[in-house]
Amino acid sequence: MFRSRLASLIALAFALVLSFGLRAAEAKDVKVFFLVGQSNMEGKGNPIHLDTYKDDPLIKPTYAGLKDGDGWKVRDDVFITYPSKAGGAKHGPLTVGYGTKGEDSIGPEFGFGHTVGNAIDEPVVLIKIAWGGKSVAVNFRPPSEPPTKEELEAKLANIRKKKPDATLESVKEEYGHFYRETIRHAKEELAALGERFPKLKGYEPKIAGFIWHQGFNDIINRDLRANQYADYTKWLAAFIRDVRKDLGAPNMPFVIGELSTGGIPNRGDFQVAQANTAKLPEFKGNVVFVPTAEYYDTKAHEMYEKGFWKGTDEQKAQWQAVGNDRPYHYLGSGKTYYLKGVAFGEAVLKMMR
Repeated sequence: MFRSRLASLIALAFALVLSFGLRAAEAKDVKVFFLVGQSNMEGKGNPIHLDTYKDDPLIKPTYAGLKDGDGWKVRDDVFITYPSKAGGAKHGPLTVGYGTKGEDSIGPEFGFGHTVGNAIDEPVVLIKIAWGGKSVAVNFRPPSEPPTKEELEAKLANIRKKKPDATLESVKEEYGHFYRETIRHAKEELAALGERFPKLKGYEPKIAGFIWHQGFNDIINRDLRANQYADYTKWLAAFIRDVRKDLGAPNMPFVIGELSTGGIPNRGDFQVAQANTAKLPEFKGNVVFVPTAEYYDTKAHEMYEKGFWKGTDEQKAQWQAVGNDRPYHYLGSGKTYYLKGVAFGEAVLKMMR
């Protein structure tokens, strides 16, 4: 009797160990990266500019890997979901078309996705969350740095110039609204990966990094400029702490992409404020500031300044081969958006090692 029970217990224990081992062997991880910000994270780049610059030293080494014959490669190992996309949510395998200026437009996700996808053996998911014209001072304001009474009253007085019926409660709701939306989208997309991408059903999402590219609506804020954007540094640091807490990822690598509209000549106090966030001792090794002004297309800028975008047909053709927007959107340069994404990818990969 005793031996029989012992044998049964041993068999049961073996079965449990075997079952656990099989489940462990079957468990698969998928690395997830968040790409968040305002219009320049949305992306206004035209990928045909990469064709124009295919022999450029910065483009040539990776250009062939972006193409599939005459078209753009559709990756089977990098997936993207963009729930906040203007015009409607979109998801699928990584390729062109995840920007917001034309059906083939690109943002930083294009260069980023190719860079991390080439470096990581497992599948990769990009969750892109971006809206144009949003600030950290108001829209992305982190919950641990709520607006002061003075801020609320000043904003309410300003709004009432056009909307006399505005209330203090409606003003309070504006502060941090897009921070809350970011967290909502992030959690919903993490929970829905198997639904979005059937190929990933059964995979366990592992947060691998957060890429932040934003700042235009803060750099033009006169109140912030008055103290050399010290408040931006404070609020962005709080944003990093809060988003890590809300996503349950306390050491999540965080990339701060330089706001570099206008290129190197436009570097100033705001870029210093961005960089100062990454220099805080608490963020050593897991927050990095990535310069991008070097990727601004000076050739396209020269054409823009000369008015090629509204010139002769020949001038317009030359312009369209390198640009399609204004300087605050990096001239719509596909080259610039791609190279920024590559730089962001290389930076987060370095932190992951």
